[in-house]
Amino acid sequence: MENFTLTQLYRHSKSLLEKNDIPDADFDSLCLMEHFFNADRSTLIIHGDRLADSELCRRFLIALNERISGRPLQYIIGKWNFMGLDFFVGEGVLIPRSDTEITAEKVIALAQKMKSPKIIDLCSGSGAIAVSVAKFVPDAQIVALELSEDAFVYLQKNIKFNSVKNVTPVLGDVTKNYSDFSDETFDIIVSNPPYIKTNQIDTLQPELAFEPRMALDGGDDGIFFYKIISKKWKSKLKIGGFIVYETGEDEHEPVKDDLIANGYSNISYLLDLQGFKRTTFANR
Repeated sequence: MENFTLTQLYRHSKSLLEKNDIPDADFDSLCLMEHFFNADRSTLIIHGDRLADSELCRRFLIALNERISGRPLQYIIGKWNFMGLDFFVGEGVLIPRSDTEITAEKVIALAQKMKSPKIIDLCSGSGAIAVSVAKFVPDAQIVALELSEDAFVYLQKNIKFNSVKNVTPVLGDVTKNYSDFSDETFDIIVSNPPYIKTNQIDTLQPELAFEPRMALDGGDDGIFFYKIISKKWKSKLKIGGFIVYETGEDEHEPVKDDLIANGYSNISYLLDLQGFKRTTFANR
């Protein structure tokens, strides 16, 4: 597609995505235009008649075909915004989502009331929660635990990219490495663990097939990791400390029951924009 203007290219992208039933075709097209041509909506309005560079155009069309095939927009761009910060993402790491900002904001609000809080982010993935909390609570000391070596690469990269000195990445297994930490170490334990039921993963939207299964699979009942964390990591939490979870749409009740069974108190929720109880938190 040589000699196409930016506006023509944008319209072509939007039309093609719509024809292939890609949701949010306008948003995706604008993101791709900004990524490849540094052209946001205002640029398209004012300078839309500018000719698109032929090499960038070629790469844009390759990316467009990848998007049509179902590859997530975030993986194509290679970076995504969370809590006003940019995070590198790609195959092997879960994409940060806006719903998780509710959990991050709760941890920040709790931590800002503490003096030099110690926090551990379990199943840290890209480090979205850990790095965001570190930015907003600079006197916090944060451990980010992640099992996947692929995701761990992104975790380290995002810590460095966002220039946070108060996050320590640890390659470890949430089901085993609790014994590496002393009792009553942490003021806050936070986790957005895998929480999709195993038999539901293959029924989800096609995009999720590109994301790592180990970051999605929460076992037969979806709460395997919550059970591990609530029980095995409890002693690592200071008396009166907080445990903060992101939970799936239908999982707040079983997570609550498990927290009660393990002796936690003051269990509360925060709703996402759809009205689901997305964040569950409690005290030891």
